[in-house]
Amino acid sequence: MSLFEAFSNLEIPRTENSKIFNATALNDFPFSKIGVNFLGFPVILISSKFDQTYLSQKNIKLKYIELTHNLECKVTESGKSKIDNYAVIVFKSNEGNLQNYFFGISLSLLSSLSKKPTQKEVFEIFKNFVEIFRSLTETPTKTIQGLWAELILIEQSKKPETLINYWHNNPEEKFDFNADNEKIEVKSSSNLERVHIFTAEQLNPTNENQVIIASIFTKQISNGVTILELLDNIANRLSDNELIAKIYSVIAKTLGNTFEQTTKIKYDYELAKNSLRFYKHQDISKVERINIPERVSEVKFKSDLTNIKPIDISTILTNGKLFKDT
Repeated sequence: MSLFEAFSNLEIPRTENSKIFNATALNDFPFSKIGVNFLGFPVILISSKFDQTYLSQKNIKLKYIELTHNLECKVTESGKSKIDNYAVIVFKSNEGNLQNYFFGISLSLLSSLSKKPTQKEVFEIFKNFVEIFRSLTETPTKTIQGLWAELILIEQSKKPETLINYWHNNPEEKFDFNADNEKIEVKSSSNLERVHIFTAEQLNPTNENQVIIASIFTKQISNGVTILELLDNIANRLSDNELIAKIYSVIAKTLGNTFEQTTKIKYDYELAKNSLRFYKHQDISKVERINIPERVSEVKFKSDLTNIKPIDISTILTNGKLFKDT
């Protein structure tokens, strides 16, 4: 049973006391429970070994989450109530897509805790929650279309863990995937033309670097696939909790305060999958570095890839793993 299913089976407490929860134990995480408060919000309850760490920690309130340390709660489970102290994470939304996102993060972070976590361990997990959900209140750093295209490249890859490992932590980096001398930049088009905007740096790397452009057609349709559905597809192929947490973090940083609206947008999955093509940077028309004056920077231009022959990325002979695993 998933965390979301476990939560959905809980009855909302008939009270207005914020310290009373109905909950169910998690077999895989005996130190934790899934709960619901009187507002119907999802709650994660974590018990930990007492080590006084919480004394130096502040409770946190953000738009979507509240984190409280060492809270004395009344928890009812299978009709039996018990008062105990927990670290409590409340997710403040009744929106299903957002709740699924919250539970996905919760699962990856709970999986990284030991079977009997110390309070110090729990507080480190709290920091990760704060970082991700604070991003959801900030200005977006990239369009939903660009992020969706990057995710489908990961989802379609031979080994998604390799691509995620080399995926940018900061969505504003020059290359979407950077493995030293191997780099991939993803470009998407909604008008079914392979005409993309590049920066001079992207197509003028140093001699020892090879840049591959992944060109994808992305079209919004009502019965398409959302960002969160791609995320589920990818997460189901991963076993590394840190990599799963990284996906959640990058999505939050990228979409920022547009998350609730943009995660409902759907794109044509089959079109994107079938239109994916790869191109070597050497084959693409560009403004050559030698033609850019010394004091000129951030040069951008459009280049048409329509008549350029695409390549099989797996045949590129390098010492790295990025191209081979894409």
